[in-house]
Amino acid sequence: MRLFRLAAVTAVLALSCGYVASAAVGQRSGFKEVGYAGSTVEVPLSWPVYDLTAAPHTCMRYDRNAVYLGDPGPDQDCPAGAVGQTDTVRIASDGTVTRTYGDQASAGGEGRTPQAVHTRLLIPDRPVRAAATYSGLGFDTCAAPSTDAMRAWAGASPYHAVGIYIGGRDRACPDGNLTPGWIRTVARQGWKLFPIYVGLQAPCWKDPGGGHPAVIARSRRWTQGQEAANDAANRAAHFGIAPGSPVYFDMEYYPRNDTGCTQDVQAFLSAWTAQLHARGFVSGIYSSSKGAIADMALLYDSGAAYRADVAWYAHWDKAPKLFGDATLSDKYWPGPHRIKQYQGGHHETYGGKRLNVDLNVLEAPVATLR
Repeated sequence: MRLFRLAAVTAVLALSCGYVASAAVGQRSGFKEVGYAGSTVEVPLSWPVYDLTAAPHTCMRYDRNAVYLGDPGPDQDCPAGAVGQTDTVRIASDGTVTRTYGDQASAGGEGRTPQAVHTRLLIPDRPVRAAATYSGLGFDTCAAPSTDAMRAWAGASPYHAVGIYIGGRDRACPDGNLTPGWIRTVARQGWKLFPIYVGLQAPCWKDPGGGHPAVIARSRRWTQGQEAANDAANRAAHFGIAPGSPVYFDMEYYPRNDTGCTQDVQAFLSAWTAQLHARGFVSGIYSSSKGAIADMALLYDSGAAYRADVAWYAHWDKAPKLFGDATLSDKYWPGPHRIKQYQGGHHETYGGKRLNVDLNVLEAPVATLR
């Protein structure tokens, strides 16, 4: 998004798709990071940095490239003849980031050289503490089983957690049995719930079954990730799921030989995590250990990325073991931040009730109810 003249824009709106892709790969040569009040920006090395709190008479000017930290004083010492505007960044005392942009359309008219300067904003992430965690076996299935089936399985199966699909553009099954009342009932039966959201898929994804999923648009990948998180948070609230609970984004497997596609997924899921945190929910990502989990692991140690709280990785080796897996290093998402889907869809019967399920082993956040 570009705003000209004296316009300023908040950090969330200013972080366009192009800047997200840049942020996903770490600090660039010729740039520096400036941090203040919990926010960080990356700007060209040549830009001066002015601390408005330490020097309250400093003039916050839009006619020169600069970074301003804090709030402008009431008695700024500004030149009377200052005219024009170029690229600047300010981090306010509450961490809010605003920017101005030079008017490139008229920049050359009066002998001024247009500046193709692209700063990027690294919005501070505020991870959410999980309200509850669970260690043990669980299953997920496309459509919510009846409460009778859930009662039978609660008493006879080795599973005590269930994945429930609460929404998403590419969700394959409707709500069906799933209602706020269903959730309260199965919770009283002793089930731990891990909510699943099936949103837009990777642009390079190909369904071997011939499906036609809606996919991420490169020009809107950051915005679409935010929109998915907001919808997921709203759906969770509809079902009575409280903040502090996780929502797991289902990003199905896609071939990882397309760099642009990888960056689209990384940006989309980073936005998902940042916005889900802003809504008070724990962020999880489900995918193949050789799909989106592998691509997000590439950013695990990057300060410019938004790390999901939980990795739910699919490796169908039929081994219910979270760590020591050859497809995902133990250094990624240690502790109660993992789910492994160790077996794909098949039928099992307990208490006379037959279901088609995927099997999982969890050491991860689960939902709490309002």
